[in-house]
Amino acid sequence: MKLSVKQGKSQKIHIYIDDEYRATVDSDYWYSEKYRNLKEIDERELTELLDSVSFRRAYNKGLDFLSRRPYGTNELIKKLCEKGHEKEAAQKACERLLELGLLNDEEYAKTLSNDLLHRKNYGIKRIKQELIFRGIDREIAENVVESLDNNPQKSIILLVKKKYSNKINDEKGRKRTVDALLRLGYSYSDIKTALNTISEFDGEDFYE
Repeated sequence: MKLSVKQGKSQKIHIYIDDEYRATVDSDYWYSEKYRNLKEIDERELTELLDSVSFRRAYNKGLDFLSRRPYGTNELIKKLCEKGHEKEAAQKACERLLELGLLNDEEYAKTLSNDLLHRKNYGIKRIKQELIFRGIDREIAENVVESLDNNPQKSIILLVKKKYSNKINDEKGRKRTVDALLRLGYSYSDIKTALNTISEFDGEDFYE
């Protein structure tokens, strides 16, 4: 089979097999590959070439995603697959990004958990669930949430005074507040203690 290339826009190289377009790759990568010197190519070499191009495209897209925000490894693999990259290419690209230190699940988990704690006001249980949902290994998730500087009762008190102070003056409102706090990942015992602490200052008996 005849291998040929054409220069495209923005340093793109378009690859043709027997004058039929097959793939596009960036010029820096193409001119660093052994295939650049080939005029003829067999089936095995073509498979290797297309696999190599798929890897490069997934790798470049992974870099693009990481330039916008941090990702965990499994989350990035999923994102790449959603954008049309083959799973094997996405996995290989992420393996390379891990080798280069551009992906780090533990650091990502720490950054994300602190954001969820302080910006979203999530409790430990909800934070752990969110980390695992985003593909973070369970052991890493557990270790990270255990290391958080967290006082759940203090967080609940601040949150109630900020968002729910006008909803805890009757039984129905208190129930809705408790339900909302449970969804945020706080334990019932911490919620009860926090609300009773508020009641001591406000002169209301929320819980016996």
